[in-house]
Amino acid sequence: MVTTTIITSATVLLSFLALIIDPSCAFSPVKGSAATKRTKFASSLLASISADNTELQPVRKVAIIGSGICGLSLAHALLRSGDIEVVDIFDSRTELDEKIGSGIQLTGGMAALREISPQLQRNVADASLPLERVISRCRPWFGNSNEPWKLLELDIQKSIRSNVEELITEDGEVLAYTILRGTLQRILHEELMKEHDIQVQFGKRLSGLDYSDSDSGISLQFTDGGSTDPKYDLVVGADGIKSVVKDFVNTGKTNADGADNNGSTSAIYSGIRITFAIQEGDEIDKDTTGAQFTQFFGNGAYALTSMYGAGKGEPVAKGAFLIYMDDDYIGPFPKRKAEESSDAKPLDENIDWTQDNRVPKDHVEECLEVLQAASIPSNDVARIVEKSNRFFDLGVYFHNPFSLNGWVREFSKPNSGWFGSKTSKYAVLAGDAAHAMPPFLGQGGNQAIQDAVCLSSKIFQYNSQFQQSTDEDNVDLKVLLKEYENRRWLPTASITAKSAFLGYLEAGSSFFSNFRDAFFFVMGKVGVAEKVFMDSAKPKM
Repeated sequence: MVTTTIITSATVLLSFLALIIDPSCAFSPVKGSAATKRTKFASSLLASISADNTELQPVRKVAIIGSGICGLSLAHALLRSGDIEVVDIFDSRTELDEKIGSGIQLTGGMAALREISPQLQRNVADASLPLERVISRCRPWFGNSNEPWKLLELDIQKSIRSNVEELITEDGEVLAYTILRGTLQRILHEELMKEHDIQVQFGKRLSGLDYSDSDSGISLQFTDGGSTDPKYDLVVGADGIKSVVKDFVNTGKTNADGADNNGSTSAIYSGIRITFAIQEGDEIDKDTTGAQFTQFFGNGAYALTSMYGAGKGEPVAKGAFLIYMDDDYIGPFPKRKAEESSDAKPLDENIDWTQDNRVPKDHVEECLEVLQAASIPSNDVARIVEKSNRFFDLGVYFHNPFSLNGWVREFSKPNSGWFGSKTSKYAVLAGDAAHAMPPFLGQGGNQAIQDAVCLSSKIFQYNSQFQQSTDEDNVDLKVLLKEYENRRWLPTASITAKSAFLGYLEAGSSFFSNFRDAFFFVMGKVGVAEKVFMDSAKPKM
């Protein structure tokens, strides 16, 4: 992702939107409040509309579609107790490639990993770098000096110790780290095989989901012609921005068009481009003990440099990012010349930052030209770009966080009429499939892992209620799945809205550059930047 450093500026401007959405109130409703009662009433009403006399069963067998950060974290979370008998993971990719994409920052996500398993969190931390400092700088407004001006500086370790006790362990460890996305996925995958003997089933692109009345279970179909037995009680769509499971949740069917089936999406191209480079570490970087993120504001663009853990005992990786507006677009709207040009089209979206979007090295020259034109005051960015091992060019897309059907859909019995008939078998969304967000707050990975913990807890709660209850009317999985959705929707929707706002402000025209720089400087001085960063980092599960 464009990771933590975009949080630097992000944290400052979040204060403006925090006046509209107050996280402290939104994420922690008072028990018994009117809002909480209305939410529970609405969930119960939705859950009871299609009720019949189908015998309820506990959730014992779960299928997870997607083996990214969310899917793998959810598998770990479900298997932390003996409550779930079967967890099967299916992925359309042929393998997990550790060299995919960029790096991420882990704060609330690291706290979620610790709740899943302290040993798993320890293994991830050992492969990561502690996040120590975030700095924002800008080009000088006047004078002949090329020395950048400092807008703000955050001591992350100190700020967390003072403000967010949820990110401090019993032995004083601060849960704020950076790590390459591919390295994190490798660790999650390897630990899943080692601790639970679970293998991801690769090469399985989902094409359909069906409920079998005779077997009282969900079966899956894949584009390679394969299928599963109708055994699953729950299907979780952790299959990313073009989720096939999301198609089913929204419409009750999938877009089964063979090998090209990647799910549908209503995302809008923002007109913002991100070019980034990853330089693998060498021996001189092996002694680096902490990560610093430095952001550089220029005219109509900005850049940042970053460091990421690449594995225990491995040299740290370096990242350089350049964020700027697409010349063929004004915001999300194409210019007339772009509409008339057959070559002008939106860049591909790829929130996972995978190698599918790798571009030729000759694009480096274009990147360096943008740096020079924007007067971005840093040679560090250019050095990383020139020495990069992986180079990518992506478009930023905005996803609507609102949905008529939400994140949950109950399977209906075949030929059961207009309203269907209750089966107590569900499909539910998590991670980017539920709430894909722009990368300007560096929160995508954190939110995905928190989804995993929250969803698994609701499943355990249902099973516990089922075992203890003598009245099935008091046990309803849909109510608990809706509670998961309600708990996780507001923080993720809030981040989505704020990220979209920040992306345009930070990468906007040079007309706003001086205002942006002054605003960040003032907000840093009065402590708003620190407060909003801490609010974003705090886990909300």
